[in-house]
Amino acid sequence: MSGLWVGVGWFGLARRRVGASAVVYAVRRDWPDWRTHEFVAPRLMQADAERAASAERAYWRRSPARPAFSVVRISVNDFRIHRDRRDCRAPDCAVETPHRAEQPRS
Repeated sequence: MSGLWVGVGWFGLARRRVGASAVVYAVRRDWPDWRTHEFVAPRLMQADAERAASAERAYWRRSPARPAFSVVRISVNDFRIHRDRRDCRAPDCAVETPHRAEQPRS
């Protein structure tokens, strides 16, 4: 069965399988020393992904290697493919976008 389990699944919270063409929000970890990144914690809503990013930030806060975190929109298929990549440095991977576009200067 294709797709991805999205959600937490602990303490009675619902997990849901979504199809490969769906779009989810995920936390992107950027490692400064290795100049690589990875995607973790797929969620259906952006607010849930932002909470997951703050939990990731709290977990890595005391570590000597502190990655930078951002929330990105990514397709389930791209997330699943990227999960098997190690040391990804591809420039076409999903990056954080601003919440709204800047207004043109007049």
